[in-house]
Amino acid sequence: MSATASLGYGGPTCLNVHQAKKQQPTRNSFIAKQHNTVGMMGLRGRHGKTNKRVGVVRCSGIGLGDFIGGDLVKFDLGRWLSDVEEHKALAIYTPHEGGYEGRYLSRLKRQGYYFLDLTARGLGDPETTLTKIHPVCPAHVGKQPIARWYFPPEVDYRLEALPPNAKGLVVWIIEAKVLSKAELQFLALLPTLRPNVRVIAECGNW
Repeated sequence: MSATASLGYGGPTCLNVHQAKKQQPTRNSFIAKQHNTVGMMGLRGRHGKTNKRVGVVRCSGIGLGDFIGGDLVKFDLGRWLSDVEEHKALAIYTPHEGGYEGRYLSRLKRQGYYFLDLTARGLGDPETTLTKIHPVCPAHVGKQPIARWYFPPEVDYRLEALPPNAKGLVVWIIEAKVLSKAELQFLALLPTLRPNVRVIAECGNW
């Protein structure tokens, strides 16, 4: 019989699960693992009664990363670095609970990159904000005169301030899911306009 099962607390989803013939229940509750085979024997209920669902569940295609948190300790940090160097602009989809993306950020920081952290909400036009002198109107709170301040390009200003041993500047943008296709296209072209810039955009959750 083919079915889908989930093992453990938030464990991986097992595909191609085959339940063998029923066995006689044993006295103690025990879970045996051998060669990716999980044997469930005599799982007791709340009142001490033995559960009738007794059998062997076989899970195929499971690796070590499925049991230790997936991307939390996933062995793809080397590939992450190569992707950043090759593509120079990446869109990532992080889990809802957060914390995973910090491991990738730390690896880039150890490689010698410096960071410009921005949020897509309130960013305005990315081309104007990142590469041109742009005006900013501060809140006047109803009593102060309406003013307009001009700021230097965010990317160019930080590129000039980088130390000589820096490998480059990473523009890390959160909530990039609110950006339009034209704005995302400019972010993809930004490393071409500024060769020492890498772009990482968090475009949502998976």
